[in-house]
Amino acid sequence: MNRINRFFLKRRLQPINVFVFHSVSDEYDPLLWWRCDWTSTEQFKRNILQLKKQFAFVSLPEACEKIANDRFRHHKYAVLTADDGYRSLLNVLPWLEEQKIPITIFVNSKYLDKQSWSAINEEQAKRAKPEVEMLSEVCPNLYLSREELFRLNSPLLSIGMHGYEHLDATKQTVDGFRENVEMCKNILCSHPRYVPYFAYTWGKHNTKTDKVLKEMELIPVLVNGTKNYNNANCIDRICIDGIVM
Repeated sequence: MNRINRFFLKRRLQPINVFVFHSVSDEYDPLLWWRCDWTSTEQFKRNILQLKKQFAFVSLPEACEKIANDRFRHHKYAVLTADDGYRSLLNVLPWLEEQKIPITIFVNSKYLDKQSWSAINEEQAKRAKPEVEMLSEVCPNLYLSREELFRLNSPLLSIGMHGYEHLDATKQTVDGFRENVEMCKNILCSHPRYVPYFAYTWGKHNTKTDKVLKEMELIPVLVNGTKNYNNANCIDRICIDGIVM
């Protein structure tokens, strides 16, 4: 798209901002989260209320409809998403519902069993406590359990995929990536609030992984600090972990 076309695109379409966060709690627990992925409950609420003054929050599917179909967009819209399916979401989901703010949670379905964890979470836990017992000291409070996730059924909630395991898609074979997506979908697709979106871990992707998602009729979701105008084939997001607005 040339400069002139970009200019007129931005004149007729207000961008849709899609925000992502990870963990929220009253106090930071180094056994559970990386500091860069954490926001205090008080700061999170202040941030969301500030955003609410600037934007009308809509669901991710509604935003995609607008991105795909709006010829003109004068209102300012935003979407809230959360990655990894951390159990700390239970600290803020009731408050978000009170505020009537929709949210899409992207889940790694393997870790719903309370017996498994990602390599990056083990790395952080062992930095904080080298002799940590992951199963007893970390797992109970790290991720949502399957039962907890499937009890969530608010009309303001939607559930998307983050992979069966939290893996870098660009370091997997095409078949390995496809299997990771399929195993995740097989578990989450029965959730009453399931939506066909796949959030790449760390936002990392390539043409091969994008092709797999397209074949599976899934919409890829990134983290790249970019706003959305009129391309609904891929959703861009802005990370708001730990920031002060």
